[in-house]
Amino acid sequence: MDLVSAFCEDGQRPALGELYKRYAHLVVGLCLDYLKDRAAAQDATMEIFEKVTLKVCNQPLESFRAWLFYTSRNHCIDRLRKQMREREKKVAYNNSQSVESVAEERPLSEERLEQLPMALARLPEQQAICVKLFYLQGKSYQEVSDITGYDAKQVKSYLQNGRRNLRNTLK
Repeated sequence: MDLVSAFCEDGQRPALGELYKRYAHLVVGLCLDYLKDRAAAQDATMEIFEKVTLKVCNQPLESFRAWLFYTSRNHCIDRLRKQMREREKKVAYNNSQSVESVAEERPLSEERLEQLPMALARLPEQQAICVKLFYLQGKSYQEVSDITGYDAKQVKSYLQNGRRNLRNTLK
């Protein structure tokens, strides 16, 4: 706590350097447990110590080590959440692109378009519902899942199997 006081009250940069020397390896280890990537853990450690310089003086601290642990843990969790949101956006974007590209690649001829209702009627009920909601009504995977009550993996499976069955029927 003397080092924290020295940094906060007197603005002594060497005190911050000493805190880094004492605790950086612990923060890297904690980040590595969460992030599972050494480079990401080291980057996160630098970001966390930047936060330390901004926030430590504004916190009533009983234990710097405990505060640093919780700050580090929360930082890693926030980082993982951000990565998950970015992955979900990327998957959603790729799914929308693949649907558009399939539609652009092979438009249905008039004859095949006339056969579509019959081909849809031949699909198993779960596949037909998912195909209609996703392709004909433009719903997302999540919306189809919410409407039908199927989990996301089931929706994906029903859509893949439904596409394959439609393709085979319309040949």
